[in-house]
Amino acid sequence: MMFDDLDEIRRARKKYNYKMFQSGVGTFRELEELEENIFSKGKLPRKTKELVALGISIAQSCYG
Repeated sequence: MMFDDLDEIRRARKKYNYKMFQSGVGTFRELEELEENIFSKGKLPRKTKELVALGISIAQSCYG
């Protein structure tokens, strides 16, 4: 699946995250809470955290 812009990626991610969350499997809720905690205020700025996450995604060949 190819995306034309960042907003399209965000919409697709939100759509599929919602579907997983609605499945009732507790793991998805825990992953959502983990992401929320990771990107909350802390010692590193959010932008730095997002760049680290992007680097990990690229290194793991995680598209989107």
